[in-house]
Amino acid sequence: MRFRDDRRAAALQVGAILLLGFLVIGLALYQSTVVPDQNERVEFDHNQQVQQSLQDVRNGILRTAAAERTSPTTVPLGTRYPTRIVAVNPPPSSGRLATDSGGDVTLVNATAINDETADYWNGTNRSYASQRLTYDPDYSVYQNAPRTVYDDTVLYNEFDGGSRAATGQRLLEGNLIYVVALNGSLGRSGTQAVSVSPTPVSASDRTVAVNGSDIDIEVDTDLSEEEWERLLEDQYESNGGRIAGDASGVTVSGGTLTVDLVSNRTYRLRMAKVGVGTGVTDTSERYLTVVDGADSVTTGGTRRIVLEVRDGYNNPVSGVTVGASVNRSDAAIRPNNGTSDGQGQVIYEYVAPDSLSSARDDSINFSFERPLDPSTFDGDEPESVRINVTVVSLGGGESTEADRVVYDGAPGGEPGNANGRLRFDIRNQGESNAEIVAFSVTDGSTSDELQVGSNSNELEITGGGTDGEAKAPGNNGFDTDGTSETLDPDAVIAPGATAEVTLEQFESGGSDVDLSDATKVDSAAAADITVTFEFIDGSTKSFYFAL
Repeated sequence: MRFRDDRRAAALQVGAILLLGFLVIGLALYQSTVVPDQNERVEFDHNQQVQQSLQDVRNGILRTAAAERTSPTTVPLGTRYPTRIVAVNPPPSSGRLATDSGGDVTLVNATAINDETADYWNGTNRSYASQRLTYDPDYSVYQNAPRTVYDDTVLYNEFDGGSRAATGQRLLEGNLIYVVALNGSLGRSGTQAVSVSPTPVSASDRTVAVNGSDIDIEVDTDLSEEEWERLLEDQYESNGGRIAGDASGVTVSGGTLTVDLVSNRTYRLRMAKVGVGTGVTDTSERYLTVVDGADSVTTGGTRRIVLEVRDGYNNPVSGVTVGASVNRSDAAIRPNNGTSDGQGQVIYEYVAPDSLSSARDDSINFSFERPLDPSTFDGDEPESVRINVTVVSLGGGESTEADRVVYDGAPGGEPGNANGRLRFDIRNQGESNAEIVAFSVTDGSTSDELQVGSNSNELEITGGGTDGEAKAPGNNGFDTDGTSETLDPDAVIAPGATAEVTLEQFESGGSDVDLSDATKVDSAAAADITVTFEFIDGSTKSFYFAL
């Protein structure tokens, strides 16, 4: 048998080789084209996910700045590719999330409206350093992936040809200037997800009112002028905002954004410092301001004074000792040293002297740093406050029950005057009963006693007794010679009560006589009178009325 010319086995081998070649070529094409395209899609989708996560980080930073609570967000640094049976994947992609220097935010020519706050916000330029938070991807295929950056309330993407904002700005909104400084050290690389937890360092929703003839906002930035013009367009003056000159009020030169605000307007300044990662630095006390001051107080009285210790971001600082002293030996301030609470506040009580011959002004000095010696004290320093209190003696002498009683009507008189009765109200503004034991009535122009006939007068006090019941002393008063008589000891006006006081006059026949017809010792026509009450402690209180 001859097989030399039989070529069937060779044909099968050639077919198998060709089939294997086609398979290899197909796999090569799949590996070189399809797999990269699919992996690029995976990387692109991951980059979109990272940008969304960083938007959440940005929003979390702003929420922390206002609400004083952390708002953690997870950021996936890298991604893995789909499992493939015959094709080969590159290693999982990775990324790096880190902080780096972002420059300063500077407020130019801002002066606080509040006098004490203006000791710190006095028009001096105030600069605040802030970090940037950046994400750098390391993809195998997606070579044009941007670097994503958070800086100065804006999240933006850096491409080879420039940068483009992914969010709006919060730096300026109407008359609100919002400065949020980022602080701390964060550096994470790899393929796993990382949690970013902003922490409040100096945060609140308080605002400080400032104005100035030429307030500017200066920001170190990597964004272009055109991009900032786009971000700030709705804040142009022509659009109802506060940027002077519209686009001409937004300039970027040498990497510094300058926003020129409309002059001589009032702006609200809100500031915060937020930390991420480690190495976050705390703030310290920068100035002292008045929350509730004292303008006047009566002798023997007290007045509450509330101060607040603040940092450079206008937010409260707790645990700071503030000294206090008053320039008078017969007055007091309590305590002499106070410590700021969780709201940064220190509460004092000024105690006025028990008696004065005339009104005077007392000075109270407060400081968390400076000596309190009145001869060298400067209340215009940011860390110091000087409050002037006018001390008034209502009784014109000793501080007594009389100081607690005031005429509860129009100053200078015109009380009710009908049917021979003089009616007016006196109010007890003190903390104990005002007990009236005697009264007298004099002519305000001659100081002579009123002559009202042969019978006595009647003083009636109603509505001012203890627990509010009426008290009627009855027929008590002065004789025709003007001698004061003792009244019923129940003639009291309770604390906070208002009593109606009625003074009646009678002729010898008992009929009512109008006060304007009352006979005077000097026979002059009735013009005006002064009613004087004597209290149980011997003090007096007088009220003048024009009839």
